Amino acid sequence: MKKILVPFDFSALSVSALRFALDLAEAAQGEVTALHVVNMTPAHLESLDPNGYPIGSASILSELGRQATLDFARVRGELKTQLEPGFRVEQGLLHQIVIKTVHETQADLIVMGTNGSNGITELMLGSNTEKVVRMAPIPVISIHKDQKINQIRNIIFPTTIDLDQHRFIWQIRALQIFFKAQLHLLYVKTPDCRETDKALTAMLDQWAAYYDLKDFTVHVTHAASEEKGVLRFASRIPDSMVAMATHGYTGLTHLMLGSIAENVINHTHEPVWTCRLSEHI
Repeated sequence: MKKILVPFDFSALSVSALRFALDLAEAAQGEVTALHVVNMTPAHLESLDPNGYPIGSASILSELGRQATLDFARVRGELKTQLEPGFRVEQGLLHQIVIKTVHETQADLIVMGTNGSNGITELMLGSNTEKVVRMAPIPVISIHKDQKINQIRNIIFPTTIDLDQHRFIWQIRALQIFFKAQLHLLYVKTPDCRETDKALTAMLDQWAAYYDLKDFTVHVTHAASEEKGVLRFASRIPDSMVAMATHGYTGLTHLMLGSIAENVINHTHEPVWTCRLSEHI
């Protein structure tokens, strides 16, 4: 958590994400960059006052960037933190620019504020957070409210008891150490599972020993789907963060298979840490 990137649109949620990122960076002796993305689509251009800016998209972008920089200076003055965040203004689609900026800044964590999405919007479009979570080559923390790092005392880790996730589990252990949190290993037993609860609990204990996990509890919960099981369990554990892998599915594959992690992000009130499994197995 040495270089943290925060997509920033001046909303209350993005300010909350920025505060959380600064909290993380101060604890880790890192740095934070806020990224403001201007999407200069034709619809956006048509909505602007034609007399308000010089003609030409480059001039409009320059003026919007100048105004955003002035606005961010005001926000920065209100934060009252020891660490001064950097600020960048880019033009394009948010999720694409975030990924581009990750590579340019060598960021190792993204922190985003999200209010989730529901219904047909979730199915067809998804939130910006979903797209970033799906495509980001680094971990993403999604938050839904003002959050302090010292409020996180429990990490809920849903698992499939896979014995080939060494690099991913290393990330989970590092997260647990950073927050000084108790780890809750969770297996969601859906109707198609034939193992007994006793057998699953024993498997979780053996799995934890295999990865040399410390300060953990094991839980088996019954639910119609993995998402429902995670959400119900998380709602019962105070001061928690959910830590999950995502496979980064896109296009038709994503539409058909979906992502449990993205669905949890959309429907929980807890912060959610995600990491693309394809990058960390």
